[in-house]
Amino acid sequence: MKKLLLLSLSAFAIWATGCKDEVDPKAVAKAAETKQLLAASKKDAIEVEKLNHDYKEMPDNRLFDNDGANGPVYRELQQRYKDQLGKLKKEVEERGSKFVVVLITPEVGREISNFSRYGNPFIRTTCQSMGIEFYDLSSAIAAQDPKVITQVPRDGHWSKKGAIFLADQLEPIIKKHLGHKTPDKFKDTERPETFGDLAPSTEEILDGGKDLPYKLKSNAQGLRMDHDVKFPKSKQHYLFLGGSQIYSPFLDNEFIATTILQSRYPDVEIMNAAMYAGCTDDFVSMWEEKAKYSEPDVVILQTNGTDITDLFFTNRNHLARSKKPYYPSPVEEKYFMESYRK
Repeated sequence: MKKLLLLSLSAFAIWATGCKDEVDPKAVAKAAETKQLLAASKKDAIEVEKLNHDYKEMPDNRLFDNDGANGPVYRELQQRYKDQLGKLKKEVEERGSKFVVVLITPEVGREISNFSRYGNPFIRTTCQSMGIEFYDLSSAIAAQDPKVITQVPRDGHWSKKGAIFLADQLEPIIKKHLGHKTPDKFKDTERPETFGDLAPSTEEILDGGKDLPYKLKSNAQGLRMDHDVKFPKSKQHYLFLGGSQIYSPFLDNEFIATTILQSRYPDVEIMNAAMYAGCTDDFVSMWEEKAKYSEPDVVILQTNGTDITDLFFTNRNHLARSKKPYYPSPVEEKYFMESYRK
């Protein structure tokens, strides 16, 4: 019996050794990496929660008191915006893609806020100084009846007619760059599963708490599209980055501007990677992590003046897609304590 037991133990040892030899080292490394990422994410979440508890308030019009746009906080945020815009331009153009910036905001005419009043001109001059192809749709939007092109008074985002209007404004950009192709290509093994931040392959009804139900549909790559993007690509790729003015809440997929453009230009691929609340910080990280792998020939970035103040650290801790902690600079800390802790 003892001899039989020893033989059984020996056989088990040989089997176990064989199983150990068959373990995929890449799988082990991937599992270890995933564990580290989860641990880091949990640590970041705890830190963000603490920061949001200690620094609850987000910037408002007080940011422009006294010195207006010349105040130290706003100047710092402007420089932050400029640096990030320049970084995105550089990274897009290094891949051979065209980079276009479009200023789109519903805050026009009598509805303009200080965020747009001071921010929009700064964005315009910044793009000009950087040699960025720039389009300002503010005048065109101001000439429209907001009751027609938006869903006011219930919401200020695009109506169905507004989405057609927006597509009309964006169409010249599509036409101008037809035929431009980037030589940039990625291997399938390099390409991430998604290019946008929407949950892949979903279809759901949302209303944003405003009793304005709409159908949100995403493709397998997390983009607001009704079909998947195929590789190797056979069409020219246009990638839209931006906030809610491109994402277009409260409209079904079929009615949004990028879908309208896709129907007008079936021989190109119009990819919508916009997010409900986003600014340059989010667009840079999305580009680096995933969007660039969609191999866009033309990148169209929607922005407006609120993207500048959205870079204030408390705003980032509440809304940034990275979910990482943002700590106040000395200038932000001083302003916050003087404005909210008196």
